[in-house]
Amino acid sequence: MKIRNICTVFALSGLLLTTACNEAEKYKVTKDENGKLIAQKISDIQENEEAVEEKLKTILEFIEVDKGFSTFVEALKATGLDKALNEEGSFTIFAPINSAFETLPEGTLEKLLQPENKEKLIDILKYHIIPTRITKEDIIYTVNDRGGSVPLKTLGGSLITASLKGGNVFLIDEMGNGGKLITTDLEASNGFVNTVDIVLKPKK
Repeated sequence: MKIRNICTVFALSGLLLTTACNEAEKYKVTKDENGKLIAQKISDIQENEEAVEEKLKTILEFIEVDKGFSTFVEALKATGLDKALNEEGSFTIFAPINSAFETLPEGTLEKLLQPENKEKLIDILKYHIIPTRITKEDIIYTVNDRGGSVPLKTLGGSLITASLKGGNVFLIDEMGNGGKLITTDLEASNGFVNTVDIVLKPKK
């Protein structure tokens, strides 16, 4: 009689299970809410994590549905930078809320939105984008580690200075203006969204 191959499952330190089959599968052992041990294929867990990531909106999709960012979105679309924030990548943005634009001198925004001022508007918008993912916790840790402030390099190559006051993160632009981070670490598929109460400006 021909003996069939039998898949035997072995527990390794209560954390990992491996099958002794031709195509070995790896399992992760966890506990359910009742404390019962359950085993899940690692490949299935990875697929589930990828599915969750795919459901996340891009930064552009995220801010487009929030009317509080409508002015910022309008400016991004006027320059074409909206396309970059809708693609794969790794960004952290400090998105000015609508009221931040309202504090600009009268007529400033309208002037910036004119085609002849497109490059200047691009410089301002890039000044609100960091080309990597950083969290509020990252900023706080680095500020404390460096003794009070830390420079953040923006997409345009200019620097924003981050500092702390009363547990809040403040951003100071190259013109000496300061603004406070309001909501932080809102996760999108291609980075993080933070809100700021000021329109930051690089040097002219």
